Amino acid sequence: MVRWLLRNELVDELRLVTYPVVMGGGVRLFAESGEPTVLRLVDVRAFDSGVVVLTYAPRGDDLLG
Repeated sequence: MVRWLLRNELVDELRLVTYPVVMGGGVRLFAESGEPTVLRLVDVRAFDSGVVVLTYAPRGDDLLG
């Protein structure tokens, strides 16, 4: 669903929550092929537990360059 929303420019904000756990494998969140989606980092929140919340927004054409 996330890939479809990004591809169709229907995302206003994307929050990625990372946990300090090392694992040997898993399912990719984003496909390796296709056009890249340009995002800008708008907020970072780090917690004492090591959890980090990264908030991204689409980077509009007016912000390029």
